[in-house]
Amino acid sequence: MSKAEELATRLRQAEERLERARGMETLGRLSGGIAHEFNNLLTGILGYASLLRTLLPEGGDGHEAAVMIERSARRASELTRRLLEYSRRESANPRPVEIHKLLGEAIGILSRSVGKGVEIRTELRAPSDLVMGDPEALLQALLNLGINAGEAMPGGGLLTFATGAFASDGSVTFEDVPVPEGAYVSVSVTDTGCGIPESIRDQVFAAFFTTKAPGEGAGLGLPLVRSCIRGHGGFLHLESREGSGTTFRILLPAAPASGEPGGTRSS
Repeated sequence: MSKAEELATRLRQAEERLERARGMETLGRLSGGIAHEFNNLLTGILGYASLLRTLLPEGGDGHEAAVMIERSARRASELTRRLLEYSRRESANPRPVEIHKLLGEAIGILSRSVGKGVEIRTELRAPSDLVMGDPEALLQALLNLGINAGEAMPGGGLLTFATGAFASDGSVTFEDVPVPEGAYVSVSVTDTGCGIPESIRDQVFAAFFTTKAPGEGAGLGLPLVRSCIRGHGGFLHLESREGSGTTFRILLPAAPASGEPGGTRSS
């Protein structure tokens, strides 16, 4: 490839990234506005459904109907929460967070939700796992990746969470984005599942893109993960081979080894 062709390719890739960024920003603003309005409506629905459930005798048709209304409204509320998270660009509550502790919480939840044939392992090699961030948002990102990995292994397999130290000299790139010089904590989520076809790898981070059947997924999991990681000043890289599994690698800026680490609950 000549220098002119290489320059043209880089320019085209930069234009595509810019176009995607503009689209994501517009979608973020739109989804945030819709989610706020919808959340206001859901607050009333949830309140009255809960009140109705307590007023009706248990075991009756009316009580069961109220329970179903409340349950459905809570699911809708969870979706609006995800939309609101997607519309944010920065961590809402940054503080020192121990990634290893957070991974333990995520694995505790995933062990009850992924398929019985999925084995979860850890390779915690980061000498210092402290980062600055919002523990709730980071936990949700790890859970999203873990759930996706479990769904990619319907017949069972191995899900591995690995950490390590990573130092960038400024010449490293993740998804064609330069990683600034500095110290990072690396977190990898690897499965031995079906892998992601090359034809859709550029689409998996697009909002509302999903390969699931209608009603089985909103297509917000991976866009939320990317938005969360970028909001923490981090980077995300995807490696996959169809039929051989997938790895999502996260880089988060390391925090100074001072201050009190946070869990997933505010003090």
